[in-house]
Amino acid sequence: MNFDLVIAGVGGQGVLTIAAVLDRTVHEAGLFVKQSEVHGMAQRGGAVSAFVRISDQPIASDLIARGSASLLISVEPLEALRYTTLLKTDGWIVSDITPMLNVTEYPPMPEVYKVLFSAPHLVALDATRLAHKAGTLKAQNIAVLGAAAMHLPLPTELIEQQITALFERKGERIVNANLHAFRKGDSASRFTAALLDAGITGDTVARVVSHIHFPPHPVAADLVAACIERLLHGDAAELLNHLQQHEELTRLETMAELQTH
Repeated sequence: MNFDLVIAGVGGQGVLTIAAVLDRTVHEAGLFVKQSEVHGMAQRGGAVSAFVRISDQPIASDLIARGSASLLISVEPLEALRYTTLLKTDGWIVSDITPMLNVTEYPPMPEVYKVLFSAPHLVALDATRLAHKAGTLKAQNIAVLGAAAMHLPLPTELIEQQITALFERKGERIVNANLHAFRKGDSASRFTAALLDAGITGDTVARVVSHIHFPPHPVAADLVAACIERLLHGDAAELLNHLQQHEELTRLETMAELQTH
C-alpha cells in the first residue's frame, strides 16, 4: 500500500498540525511515513505546504511526483489550486472555501470557485464556520482533516485518538471542540459522497455542501434521500439560491426543515 497526500494552506492555519496528527496516527497504525520539510514561508500569511507519504513498506523519499498524490487537503481554496497537478486522475481534493486574502491580487472568489468546483472528486466545505459552530475557529484545520478522513488509509478512531492526545493539555473544552469540528467535517464528506454517488454534478454538490451546517455525526439517511430527491427531481436552482442567500450556514437536521427549503 502506498498513499501520497499534499497538505496546503497559509501560515497560521494549522497545516503542520494536520501533518502532526497524521504522522502520529500512521505510527500508531503500524505503517511507515515520510513527511517533507515545510515548503514556503511558515509565518502567518505565507504559503505553507507539506508532503506526506504513507506505506506498509519503508519509504525512500519524501518527494511526491506529479500525478501521484491520492489526496490534496487544503485549508484555503486558492492554495488548493496550486497543487492539483500533483493529483492522480482519480485523486480527491478536500478544501475549505474560506479565502485567506493574503495577497494583493487575490482572484475574485467566483473565479476561484468556478475552477475549484469543476474538480471531479471534491469535498468543499465551510470549515471555518463549522469550526466556529464546534466551539473554536482555530479548529478550522481539524474540520478539513475530518472531511478528508474517509479518503485516508487510516482508521478514523485512531485519528480521533491522536487529536485528543495533541490537544488534551489545553483542556477538555478544546479537545471536545476539535473532535466536534473533525466529526462535522466527516459528516460533510459523507454527505458529499452520497450526493455524488446519486449522480448529482460535482459543481452542484460543492455549492450545496459548502452552505450546510453539518452535525457532528452523519446526516440522517432520510435527510440525505430527501436532499437527493430535491436536487435530482425538484428545482435545484431554487435550492441553491436559497442556500446562497443566507449568510449563516443552513441546518439540515429535520425532514420538515429540508422540505421548507
